[in-house]
Amino acid sequence: MSPMSIIALFANSLRMCGCLAALSAALALASPAQAGSSPWHEAMGGKIRLITAGGSANEDGSLLAGLEIRPDPGWKTYWRFPGDSGLGTQAEFAGSANLATAQMAFPAPTRHVDPYSVTIGYEGPTVLPILVHPQSADAPVSLIANVTMGLCKQVCVPVMTQLQVELTPGAPADAPQAAAIRTALAKLPQLAQPGDPLSVSRVSVEGGAAPVLKMTAQLSDPDAPFDLFVEGPEGSYLSVPTLETQDGDRAVFSLSLDGLASADGKALLRLTLVNGDKAADQTWAIDVP
Repeated sequence: MSPMSIIALFANSLRMCGCLAALSAALALASPAQAGSSPWHEAMGGKIRLITAGGSANEDGSLLAGLEIRPDPGWKTYWRFPGDSGLGTQAEFAGSANLATAQMAFPAPTRHVDPYSVTIGYEGPTVLPILVHPQSADAPVSLIANVTMGLCKQVCVPVMTQLQVELTPGAPADAPQAAAIRTALAKLPQLAQPGDPLSVSRVSVEGGAAPVLKMTAQLSDPDAPFDLFVEGPEGSYLSVPTLETQDGDRAVFSLSLDGLASADGKALLRLTLVNGDKAADQTWAIDVP
C-alpha cells in the first residue's frame, strides 16, 4: 500500500469518527480502566511497547493502537527515513490473528545535526499511531509487530524485536494511552497540493552531470520554525535538503539527487513540509536527467 493511501486511510477513519476533534473528545471521556499494552522491550538507549486506546471501534470497524517509544535522556530515535545515516523505524504485522490490515503512521519529525551527519527523527517519548482493521469486526485482534528501529546517542544501537497486544472492540478504554495516541494523531502531516497554505508549490531539476532538486515551499507561518524532508523510491539513498533562501512565506530548498533510484528516467518523491505545529505531505513526480 502506498504512503498516500495510508494517510488517506487515517483521514477517512477520523472523518468516520466525526473528525479528529470528535475522536479526541471521545477518547478523553473514556473510562480510565486499563486497556491493552504489550510488555516493554528494553534496549540500550530506551524501551518500546505496543499500546491500545481501547473503547468502541470506529464506524468503519477500525481500531487504534500505537508504537510507544521512550528513549533514555539524551537519546533519540529515527523517522521512517533516517537521513544521512541511521536505521529508519519500521513495523511489519505478519503473523497477527484476525487482522485484515494495519498501517503505522509517523508524526512530523525534526532534523538533528551533529559533526558527522544530518538525521531525521524524534527526541523524547514518541507514539506512532497504528490503524488496525480486523477481518472479523466482532472478534479480538492479536496484533503482532515485528519492529526494526534504531536508538542513537554517541553510538547508534539497532533494535529488532517482536511485540504483541490484544485489541478487543468494546474493551474498557485507557485514558493515558488514548491521550498519547490522540496527541500523535494531531501531529500527522496532512495531505496537501500546490496552492494550499502550507505546501510545496514548485519542484524542478537543475544541472546536468550532477543534478540538483530545487523546491519552493509555501509557509503558513513564516515566523515559526520550518523544515523540508524528501524521500525517494525504494532503493534511494538521499541526503537532507538544504535551505537556500527565505523571503517571507516562501522558502527555497535544494537537494542533490545523488543516490536517487529511478526507473526509465522518472522518480516519484514524497515531500514532508513542517512549519510550526503543522505539517504537509505531498508526492511529486520528476524526470531524472
